Amino acid sequence: MRQLMLLAVLALASTPVISVGQVRLMVGGGLSQPHGDFADQANRGLHGRAGLQVGVPVFPVSLRGEGEIHQFSQPTGLENTTMLNGTLSAVLGLGGIGLQPYLLAGIGSYRLDTGGTEEVQTNRGIHGGFGVGIGALGFGGFAEIRFVSISLETGNTRYIPVTLGLRF
Repeated sequence: MRQLMLLAVLALASTPVISVGQVRLMVGGGLSQPHGDFADQANRGLHGRAGLQVGVPVFPVSLRGEGEIHQFSQPTGLENTTMLNGTLSAVLGLGGIGLQPYLLAGIGSYRLDTGGTEEVQTNRGIHGGFGVGIGALGFGGFAEIRFVSISLETGNTRYIPVTLGLRF
């Protein structure tokens, strides 16, 4: 009898565990604050964001892909500066019940159109930030702040987006 129980335990222990990935749709928007030299060229702006986050319930790191559009007003009254970007981030969940804090960092491609005579530029950049999610059963909200640095030939363009949104 003991041998049969031992075989049953070993069989259960060696059976692979199938984890179901969680996929969340995220939409949001908020304020974008230019930083450093970019603050001399553009005023505070607005942005919208949509993305998908994929993770495994028992693993604290997930992947998030997002697209954003930013529009910064110009201090001189010229056309607005528009930025389109796509990013890929690693998101580290810090646990929590009800409120779920997280850290994120990633890379992206940023298309900057100053609306003037300069040509449109597409450059690579990095970002990092902190956020907090709220909700249960896959539905809820989130608030997030990031620091973004985009590498240009003439230096770096930096800004800080603050986003509020919903996740499904």
